Amino acid sequence: MAEDLDPLLERFASTLRLAQSALEEAREMSELLGDIDQRFDVRKAVDGAARLVDNVLASVDRAREG
Repeated sequence: MAEDLDPLLERFASTLRLAQSALEEAREMSELLGDIDQRFDVRKAVDGAARLVDNVLASVDRAREG
């Protein structure tokens, strides 16, 4: 069973690393653009999304190890 999941977990981890990269770029852009929307803090939203992706990637890494 674990052998069946390993390729899927690797693919998921790869996708999450791409998301991390995209969020890094989004973070840089949000810092350059500043407050582009008065309704909410765009930078804080991007940071929150980055934390979520980091947490999921850590979970995937633990699943791959165990």
